[in-house]
Amino acid sequence: MNSEEIKVINKAEELPDAWWYRVYLAVIITTIIVISALGTFTRYFSS
Repeated sequence: MNSEEIKVINKAEELPDAWWYRVYLAVIITTIIVISALGTFTRYFSS
């Protein structure tokens, strides 16, 4: 491996910030949906 190949590998591992913001947003939305679903099931089955 020469230095150019190492630079290409290092650049390929880093993803752009916009992609990570989408991942964070998806995690937050999924968490809200799961918590809401658990609350709904709790209210439904507690009666």
